[in-house]
Amino acid sequence: MSKDQSKKGLARVNTAKKTWYRVVGPKAFGQMELGETYLAAPEVAMGRTVKINLKDLTGNVKDQNAYVAFTIEAVEGTTLVTAVSGYELTATSVKRMVRKNTNRLDDYFVFKTKDGKNVVIKTLLITQSKAQRSVQKQLRQKMKAMLAEEVNKNTFEVIVSNLVTRKTQMTMKKALYKIYPVNEAAVRILMFAKNNVVEMEAPAVEEKTAPEEAASEETEEMSEEDQDEMLPEAA
Repeated sequence: MSKDQSKKGLARVNTAKKTWYRVVGPKAFGQMELGETYLAAPEVAMGRTVKINLKDLTGNVKDQNAYVAFTIEAVEGTTLVTAVSGYELTATSVKRMVRKNTNRLDDYFVFKTKDGKNVVIKTLLITQSKAQRSVQKQLRQKMKAMLAEEVNKNTFEVIVSNLVTRKTQMTMKKALYKIYPVNEAAVRILMFAKNNVVEMEAPAVEEKTAPEEAASEETEEMSEEDQDEMLPEAA
């Protein structure tokens, strides 16, 4: 075999034919096109996650502060079908919610959905003014109870859909307002528990009360901001 023939043979072996594949969302999102990818084989895309700004899904500029994650789960011809796998608020939008002379209450919960999936929910609650520790406790307990009911009676896809339409947030805010005026009742992050295993619940985080309030109440822990965990982008 000549040297030229040998080179041609190597070229044929190393060159793989690639095809464009459309990536589409699930039925809950109208199976709208999320993007395209150029692949030699669709199998390599299985399990990949793509994060889409909510504004691009709804067409509403007011939704630009949130992202929805989708994971590729199936292939149909030249179409890659996804399932919704997460929801999160941007770090900048969370910072804009916080104001002086208010309480920021962060919590971390793990629940099981109607379809048997363990999920992690990180919440954010902003009061209109400084609230007593006993009131903060009531707000936390009420929010946890409402989220537990919401998650236990719905599938993961429906839960995300309710967050996207702000149905869950508005319902929580209305109920919490009866206990104490709140500016925000939000879900910062919703995602699957790692390997579908329930993790130990992290301690709640809240802002330290003003010095004059601390004198008449129990000592509170220093507030800390959870590191905003961004959902993984497409590989």
